[in-house]
Amino acid sequence: MMRRTPRRLTVSVLTLGCFLAATMTARADQLSGGISAEGAVHCTTAPPAPDLPPGAADPDLLWPQQQLGLGQAGVWFLTRGKGVTVAVLDTGVDPANPVFAPNAVLPGPSVVDPGGDADYDCDGHGTAVAAIIAGKQSGLFGFTGVAPEAQILPIRQTYTADTPGSSVKLADAIRTATAAGARVINISIGVTENSPELRVAVQNALASDVLIVAAVGPGPKTYPAALPGVLAVGGVDRTGKALPHGNGVMVSAPGGPLTVPLAGYAEGLTTLDGPGMAAPFVSGVAALVLSDRPTLHNWQVVQRLEATADQPAADAAGAGAPAPAATSATLNPATGYGVVDPYRAVSQDLPNEARPDPSVGPGAIVSPAEAAVPGHDRNASRIALAMSAAGVLALAAPVAVAASRRGRVKGSRAGV
Repeated sequence: MMRRTPRRLTVSVLTLGCFLAATMTARADQLSGGISAEGAVHCTTAPPAPDLPPGAADPDLLWPQQQLGLGQAGVWFLTRGKGVTVAVLDTGVDPANPVFAPNAVLPGPSVVDPGGDADYDCDGHGTAVAAIIAGKQSGLFGFTGVAPEAQILPIRQTYTADTPGSSVKLADAIRTATAAGARVINISIGVTENSPELRVAVQNALASDVLIVAAVGPGPKTYPAALPGVLAVGGVDRTGKALPHGNGVMVSAPGGPLTVPLAGYAEGLTTLDGPGMAAPFVSGVAALVLSDRPTLHNWQVVQRLEATADQPAADAAGAGAPAPAATSATLNPATGYGVVDPYRAVSQDLPNEARPDPSVGPGAIVSPAEAAVPGHDRNASRIALAMSAAGVLALAAPVAVAASRRGRVKGSRAGV
């Protein structure tokens, strides 16, 4: 009986190691959401039907295109956004919608269901945002995007606009967009949590010369709009009155009510409003600027958008009094530096544009150490658990070898 002990010890140790490795891998999958590419969740219901079916659209709802001067005689005479990729971190994008030109929407991933993709839109919000940025000139009641020759990289961070998702998933989406080479990241669905993961992802994106455009939500602070270096956007209505939003607006754009195409329908439009609809107008203008001036850094694009913005006539209270002019030292709390002006943002020469600004823009990549919190960051958790499993196997191997050698010395069957 004693001669068989080393072999039994070898088998027991290796079995224990494999069991723990399998258990830790399963635990890692659980922490990551437990959804594989094969089991990715798709839409269980169709997006809401358009409330403006063909033939019933109110042309007044296309006022943003008119006010921003989008057309052949306006900024499109100079540029249409060619060569610029804008990442849309949202509910996914419907690439088959006729508002998009062929190949305008790139294949994109989902951070909600790892291994899944973002080429469908259960909610319609992401498709509307992408259409405002890069929708082509279409016959759909005259709707057009700001930069019709830009490309969209969709990244799903949530399934519905009413459920923003976590800051960790948003950080995953920002990292993914940065690694994919997007020049602009549009975030129309912010979060209320200011996590270390999100801060590191934003800092690294800015250090990689990516411009982050984020909507300011209704609460006191919305992230990442409230983080340094992010271009925070508020919305205005047709009269220039600011829509409800929290603190920190730097520039404004049309926010509604306005007309947008809807995912899942070849024709038909719907009406949306809010700062979430204003952010893609700013991202589209940024794409125009970068297409015409590709050597500009992210902070220079921000400077250009702010310097060329126009203050609307109405103030935040809606009293009709002119809004105070914004200066480099003072911001209008309602509209920031004003409403973006695509033509001026592209064409105007700024005398101080060549002067570096050390406070924002490209810089050193931040160490992600503080973001690697087990149980919070999905990737960090999986790596830690995988290393633990590897450690168990590494400890098991020497014991097995020793047991095998002992068996050979004693002439047991383990040494045969």
